[in-house]
Amino acid sequence: MKKSLLALAVLGVFAGAASAQSSVTIYGSLDLAVTKGNGGTASNNGGNGTSKAWIEKQSNASRLGFRGNEDIGGGLSAQFQIEHRFTPDDGVAANPFWAGRSYVQLSSSTLGRVYLGREYTPAFWPEVKSDPFGNDGVAQFGAGLSWAGFLTPTNLGGVSSGLTGARTSNTVGYKSPTWGGVTFQLATGLGEGVVARDDGFNVEYGGGPIYAAVGYEHLHGLNAAAGEGNSLFNAAFHYDFGVVKPMLYYARAKLNSGATQVTNKYWQLGALAPIGPGTLKAGYGREQRGSATAATLGNISKFGLGYDYPFSKRTNVYLDVGYGRQGDSVSAGGVHTTFTNNTTWALGLKHTF
Repeated sequence: MKKSLLALAVLGVFAGAASAQSSVTIYGSLDLAVTKGNGGTASNNGGNGTSKAWIEKQSNASRLGFRGNEDIGGGLSAQFQIEHRFTPDDGVAANPFWAGRSYVQLSSSTLGRVYLGREYTPAFWPEVKSDPFGNDGVAQFGAGLSWAGFLTPTNLGGVSSGLTGARTSNTVGYKSPTWGGVTFQLATGLGEGVVARDDGFNVEYGGGPIYAAVGYEHLHGLNAAAGEGNSLFNAAFHYDFGVVKPMLYYARAKLNSGATQVTNKYWQLGALAPIGPGTLKAGYGREQRGSATAATLGNISKFGLGYDYPFSKRTNVYLDVGYGRQGDSVSAGGVHTTFTNNTTWALGLKHTF
């Protein structure tokens, strides 16, 4: 009897150790805000466009995700992550269903990790980390503006979906370990003969109060209509003084337009500052467009201001305001006659779990 009890106890210990080596986490967030715009036609990413209506919409993309990890021994582990996106104001699911992320990877504690699936491009990380609003809401600088007109093509299962954004499907990527605060990442999004192949890399440094990074992305392998030859270079530098963290960001995109190529340039200054229990967010960005032909909208500038107030570690309210200004269609001589603007504000609530 004693031997049986001892055997069961030993088996219980080993079963507990085995289960501790593998884990699955459920996570997500829900975000909704009441927004109002002035009806202006200028670009104001995350705003209400030309509508003056009261609108309920999300600032941060609401999501439901699963990620798992298994220790397979010898310093190796395997992970997966799948992330669903949806709009909570109407309950509509994103298409594709796992639009956020969908990948599997093998990791080494000393050699880094290799991943396969749908994931953010390397150039995304210097960009999103430099946006005080994290590419969320009416005051954000992402969703096109800070990409200087560059948009990544998306190819889902060999069928072109028409989606563009900061992720590539059919991706093969590598992320290095951290060496003295430095990491690098390489990735290629296979076009599978439907869209252009997307190759990119980044190098990031994080040490003490400093963050510095560069990224690059290039499309090739199909045809000009699918973005052949388009490229992006970006760079970022942040310094956290404690009372305020200023962030500098620059991007240059080269875009094919028929038989010609234009170069767009973008620069941005942002800042985060702890004030009271919350955080003040502010930024200004300007895109200089390389084309000034008739019927082409001109240079874009944007100012964003906001404040996050945390009720807890998982729940916060925010108030954001975004103001965008853009040149109207120009004459054949490239002269802007008028400018339009768009001002939008949002008061919202976000809960994460």
